[in-house]
Amino acid sequence: MKKFIAALTLMLAFTINANAQEKKELTSAEKAKKEATALSQYLGLNETQTADFERLFEQKHRTLEDKTLSQERRAEVSRIIEMKISATITDDQMTKLKQNKELFKELITN
Repeated sequence: MKKFIAALTLMLAFTINANAQEKKELTSAEKAKKEATALSQYLGLNETQTADFERLFEQKHRTLEDKTLSQERRAEVSRIIEMKISATITDDQMTKLKQNKELFKELITN
């Protein structure tokens, strides 16, 4: 009986450990919300602008999920996202965003 309990305990421990190591993949909507929130906090955007960017970034992620998408098309998607961001925010905000290279790159790629 002791061996059975010990074996059961070990089996459960390994199962729990394996499940804990699995990485949760974020959905397109979750990624978009994260990026829109980061942009909003960095630039001080209003709720309407944040919602607009959330929809834009969700569309970006859904497009980029396509594994058959060529590198040229991915570059074009990034260029379009950059243009849409630039058209939506002020020149001062765009300058500030481009100074934060890490955030800017995350927003237009991935």
